[in-house]
Amino acid sequence: MRRMYSGIFLTILVAGLVLFIDAGASSGGEEQKAGPPDEPFDVERVDVYPLTRLNTRSPRSTLRSLRETVNRAFQFQIKGGARSRKTMELLGLSASCLDLSKVPPTLVEMVGIESVLMLKEILDRIEVPAYEEIPDHDAMESNRWSRWSIPHTEITIARVADGPCQGEYLFTSMTVDRLPVFYNRVRHLSYKPGATDGFYESYIYSPGWMIPHKWVEQAPGWAKAAFLGQAVWQWLGMTISFLSGALVIWLVYRMEYQRPSTKTASAWQARKLLFPVSGMILSMLIGYFADAQINITGTVLTVILIGLKLSFYTFGVITLFVLGNVLVRGFTASSRLKPKNLDANLVTLSLRVGILLFVFALIWVAAGDFGLPVTAIFASAGVVGVAVALAARETLANFFGGVSVLLDRPFRTGDYIVLDSGERGEVMEIGLRSTRILTRDEVLICVPNSLITNVKVVNESAPLPHFRVRIKVGVAYGTDIGQVEAVLLDLAKKNDLVAKEPAPRVRFRRFGDSSLDFELLCWAKRPHDKGLLTHTLNGEIYRAFGAAGIIIPFPQRDVHLNAPPATGIS
Repeated sequence: MRRMYSGIFLTILVAGLVLFIDAGASSGGEEQKAGPPDEPFDVERVDVYPLTRLNTRSPRSTLRSLRETVNRAFQFQIKGGARSRKTMELLGLSASCLDLSKVPPTLVEMVGIESVLMLKEILDRIEVPAYEEIPDHDAMESNRWSRWSIPHTEITIARVADGPCQGEYLFTSMTVDRLPVFYNRVRHLSYKPGATDGFYESYIYSPGWMIPHKWVEQAPGWAKAAFLGQAVWQWLGMTISFLSGALVIWLVYRMEYQRPSTKTASAWQARKLLFPVSGMILSMLIGYFADAQINITGTVLTVILIGLKLSFYTFGVITLFVLGNVLVRGFTASSRLKPKNLDANLVTLSLRVGILLFVFALIWVAAGDFGLPVTAIFASAGVVGVAVALAARETLANFFGGVSVLLDRPFRTGDYIVLDSGERGEVMEIGLRSTRILTRDEVLICVPNSLITNVKVVNESAPLPHFRVRIKVGVAYGTDIGQVEAVLLDLAKKNDLVAKEPAPRVRFRRFGDSSLDFELLCWAKRPHDKGLLTHTLNGEIYRAFGAAGIIIPFPQRDVHLNAPPATGIS
């Protein structure tokens, strides 16, 4: 039996090795059949395969892919305009030949398309070697080269060492960053044969679909003049856009925050969100209008988009805080929640913490959108947080003490409590830092939550809000004890401050030195009625006993003075 199992195991092992070797040979054969890595890229395949990638396996294939793709986009630009769908699609595809890893994610698309067009303008004006003279993949591998520059220029194509484009040959990030400088140096040169004549200027000076092209064509010459890389009409359009957006935001702010408040206004003040939300929407609309319609380009557009993105996220943070205030006021104004009770405080705490988490997430997204090293920033923030926590440990202890009180619920707002130190009062507010208690002397005591969670607290309002009152009274020996009990119970039942349940009762406690000692036990409806109830019952008992002829004795002593014996001394 053991030999049979051994044979089966060996058979399976040999079969597995054969399959593994066969799979490796098959994959190697398929790779050899795939053709040379520098096979010319057929740009027309994009029409059939819209998800295809450009060939960037070597400096030769990268340069060739970029030029042919832009040439193809130029043909669509002649037919449908510089902003036609197909033109923009091909320009976006050609941007994959650039290393844009140093560009903030929010600007990648804009910077990529403009850089491609600017690079094509440069290549159309300088001497570029024939494709056969540019090293292909085999040449780069055999010579162990990792980068190649166009002769007599700083335009460099290099192999990407890491990241999603690892192993591809792309125009370096330094080349992309210096393209405006290169363009200004060669823009006076004439085009070479086969150039995409005026493609870049047509792109940066032509308006979007919302602005009729005839308006720009029929504009006076001064409106078409260039200033800081933009036409004068573009500067005017951008200025009008910003002023219009600022005016709308100001009107919304004035309409909501400067109008007189009314007593009948709803607790759910959702209109407060109009101001920050309109700021977010207008930031997006102005950015779109400046980029796609007015067609601002270059550094000016970069500054505008970064500023508008910053404005968008700033209004987003304001929106979250305003939303938190709206929700807190709406929920705490509910008929089921009193503004100062424990449930209202718990709802407030939960909403505040939730809003802070959303703000944290929004800042995280914004940092990534601007290309900031999010992990490093928040790691540094963590170190700073530890230092702050050590410096503010008492504040943090009070905060977590408040959270503990809100979750554990040893008392509620409105309860009467007695602290370990003897202070007694009504809980007015349970805050995140301290608990406020109002004594019967109208003195407000603020107790840090870190202390109140570590001492004994007597809650006189729990589990029921009634408070037990004991009235001790003594009557003379010989008094009818049934009559005493009936009078005391009748007085307690008629008093409006006494709770019906539990019912009042009378107890005959002991035979005193001078009296029969009774005790009236009843419950005040509310703890803070204790003093008034004791006062009224004492007065009513005294008057009722007097009317019924019941004597309330008091201690008496007879003192006998004996004369001293006569001594005979005068």
